[in-house]
Amino acid sequence: MNWFPGPSVEEERTEALRRLHVEGVAATPWRHNGVMLRIVFSILAIVAVLAFYGFFAILSLPKAWLTGIVAIGTAEWLIRRYHFFATGLESTLWIAGAFALIFTLPSSGKVEAVLVFAFAAGLAGWRMRDAFFGVCAVMLVVAYVAAKWNAVTLTMIVAAVLALAAAVAMRRLWQRPTTEWLFAGIALAMPVTGWTATILMRVFHNFAASVPVALILAATAAVLLAMGVRFRDRVLLISGTISLALVAVELQDRINLPMEAKLVTFGLAFIAAGAVLARTLRRATSGFVTTPVRVAAYDEAMQIGGIIAIAPHGQAAASHDAGGPHLSDSAGPTDKSFGGAGAGGGF
Repeated sequence: MNWFPGPSVEEERTEALRRLHVEGVAATPWRHNGVMLRIVFSILAIVAVLAFYGFFAILSLPKAWLTGIVAIGTAEWLIRRYHFFATGLESTLWIAGAFALIFTLPSSGKVEAVLVFAFAAGLAGWRMRDAFFGVCAVMLVVAYVAAKWNAVTLTMIVAAVLALAAAVAMRRLWQRPTTEWLFAGIALAMPVTGWTATILMRVFHNFAASVPVALILAATAAVLLAMGVRFRDRVLLISGTISLALVAVELQDRINLPMEAKLVTFGLAFIAAGAVLARTLRRATSGFVTTPVRVAAYDEAMQIGGIIAIAPHGQAAASHDAGGPHLSDSAGPTDKSFGGAGAGGGF
């Protein structure tokens, strides 16, 4: 007996192919929605959970317990009865129910409560195979580190380690696409999450711009970009580029130059990087390439084939006598077969 029904590995891979509009792929029994519909159903599910919470509160019933049980029970019923999965409704009900159950626990006001929410998000992500919930769980772990130790450098190190660990995990060929999306999301989100956490600590504790944070981001960006080029991974290239941009933002207060000079300097740096990259990849024929590859042996055949393809077929070519076209129909006064400036023969 399967206690947690859901799409199998083969069904997940089939749905991934269907999202790519691959022809000849059979449909699975599981119901899915696109991104926009998932957002709409998620909002509706949140409204429903809040309504249940308020209803049980009016009746003076244990609102958190009942709301959590009803939300998770409804989500499991939709999964088992109607094969809802990745529709936005059942996943939001599940995580909202898990969060509602957390409020039934005794509160001591300690920062470890963040870990409890991280565990709930991770549990919902595991049950619903939802990469977004998994990424949120990891982000809450970084938030816990920042709130617990109040150390800018430590927080950035933890975020960088998580990003690099996710990048290494992406090198494995995972059977489930959702697992691959999870690690891709962590690799993209961790540099931004760590840096944002350090910014919030500076806002509340008046910390100055941190050079160690910039150095950690720069090292992370270098590794991510190197791995992205080596393994031709666009996610790692995007994450590395974002990390480099955060380095520039982090160090802008340390550079005693006018804003115009900073913009010009960064612009020239990007132009130089683009020129070096274009020169390096000029004659590359595999991996990342910038020069179109032309096969001279087939150029003429392709031109002839194009002419044949656009030429009219099944129609006789127009023929004229040696003396030119017949003008026997040029007796009308408005005929324009000859004459200049729009004048006809009867002018």
